[in-house]
Amino acid sequence: MRMSLTTDELPRLASPGSIAELSELMARAHAENRTVAVFGGGTAFDDHPPASTPGLLIDLTSIAEVAVSSGAGDTIRAGAGSRITALNRFAAQSGQEILADLPLDRIDAGATLGGMIATAATGPRSLRRPRLAETVLSMTTVAADGTIARTAHGLHPELGGRDLRSLITGSWGTRAIIAEAEIGLTRRPEAQRFVWIPVTETAADLLVARRVPDAVVIERPPGSPATTVVLIEGETGEVEAEVGHLVAWNPGATPCGEPGWWGSRARLAATIGVSVAPSFIPTLIDAVDRLETTIGYPLQLRGSATGSFELGIGAPESEPGMATRVVLEHLRSFGLHHVAAWLIHAPAPVWGEVDAWGPRPGRQGLQELKALVDPRGILAPGRGTAGI
Repeated sequence: MRMSLTTDELPRLASPGSIAELSELMARAHAENRTVAVFGGGTAFDDHPPASTPGLLIDLTSIAEVAVSSGAGDTIRAGAGSRITALNRFAAQSGQEILADLPLDRIDAGATLGGMIATAATGPRSLRRPRLAETVLSMTTVAADGTIARTAHGLHPELGGRDLRSLITGSWGTRAIIAEAEIGLTRRPEAQRFVWIPVTETAADLLVARRVPDAVVIERPPGSPATTVVLIEGETGEVEAEVGHLVAWNPGATPCGEPGWWGSRARLAATIGVSVAPSFIPTLIDAVDRLETTIGYPLQLRGSATGSFELGIGAPESEPGMATRVVLEHLRSFGLHHVAAWLIHAPAPVWGEVDAWGPRPGRQGLQELKALVDPRGILAPGRGTAGI
């Protein structure tokens, strides 16, 4: 796609093939005061508040060049539209994989590098691996006015000294558009083994074990007790020894295959994000049990023993707002010092029927940052954290 800044009409849908073309599009959109939304694989389109119909929708999947970045071969640089599946294939050629763990259901659905970074995506293997934000070594962005920025100062002079990567990761496309990024790779583990534990009481203890597992996931299917699945990965001998230790010290524990739901998000009619301290997890599970009985809708709880969960609500299509509101209000009744709960995924009307975000410390700072980098509010308005 090539267009003239002065003669061609700005389209409603565009697919730039380079960072320069993306910059040109944004400069035009900014000049015409058009709202802008971008997409790659579209695997998070139904998460966060739905955006109003944008004046310009940008498909980034044509910005997808991939290259090893460092002499050591332990990083990879790619365009924002690169599919994670393509990056995985590229890394596998040298026996490596992406250092951060990412949600498998989104990868399988065609998620892109830019989308994963913009949404701060994470998979279950975060106990011994850094999160994605910590593995982004460098980033190229395009600002709301079309400026190509590789530093926070480049995005706005008042942001000098800030880290561009931390400002943009998890911003849902509301501060700048990710055009390219360099991320870390690691050697693929020699072996992976899973252990199923029929209870959750020992999950928190595993976080401080002599050998911390690579993942400790609590899964409570609708209408069923919560259980724990542990992942151990590394050299074969070490893995087998640790599996034996877990089985010996946890009554009822048994080796198992990879669960079919592993690495997938809890997605029912609506999904709530829940954050608690590990010590509060038993109370959370008990609350979910009681809520399911009270409201009569299936509830699915899935998350890490660190206290980060997703709670799926299987409400009928006719009443998702009512069920979601009841669950949110009940969880928030414990107080923010115990539970933070916010809406992640729901049919569009539900976002207007409930308090989606609840108490959100730091909201004013987020609003001030948005006003600084996008004063006209054209980038994905309302899609960011706290609806900013």
